[in-house]
Amino acid sequence: MPSNLSAAASWRQKLQTGATLAGLYLLTITCAVYLVHPLVSPLEQSRSVAITQAQQRPHLPATSAIKVIAGRPVRIVIPAESVDLPVDKGFYDNTDNSWTLSGYDAQFAMISTLANNVGGETFVYGHNNNYVFGALRHHTPDRGATALLYTDNGHIFEYHFVSSSSIAPDAVSILDYSGPPILMVQTCTGSLNEWRTEYKFNFVKVLS
Repeated sequence: MPSNLSAAASWRQKLQTGATLAGLYLLTITCAVYLVHPLVSPLEQSRSVAITQAQQRPHLPATSAIKVIAGRPVRIVIPAESVDLPVDKGFYDNTDNSWTLSGYDAQFAMISTLANNVGGETFVYGHNNNYVFGALRHHTPDRGATALLYTDNGHIFEYHFVSSSSIAPDAVSILDYSGPPILMVQTCTGSLNEWRTEYKFNFVKVLS
């Protein structure tokens, strides 16, 4: 009997040691994945703008007065803030009131207006982490600071910073703008990312 008890105790010790090593291994893998792909906060994912039936494609304001130059943003550059990012397509999901988000790129809201020289709001948004719009979280651009939007068809649109404002996540007027062409950049702010800050840029010209 003592021999059997000793053997059983030995097996229990081996199992405990194995379980401990497996736990440490999983913890190491989890940390490594986090470092490569930062986790996305559910609070940051929330983009409740009460748009339930919007078309998931960009549009242009109706006009026939001037030649329209337009394109879908694929890159945004704000030199003064060292921002230079790819811009992906961003889609709104009305089943959970959230927007497409990336840990590394900005997004162009596909229900907003294409970058253009006529009118409407071109809406670009992204995380406030160090890979995307973290610089804007710490420092508001000076008035007149330049933002450049590069489009999928080879155009470059220049905008100048005008103002910033904080809004609640459920603000419903966020995409109701009508007027001269503007670029609106948005990211999360607040100690718990409970607010959204919008950075408004007025259109200046098409560089190419």
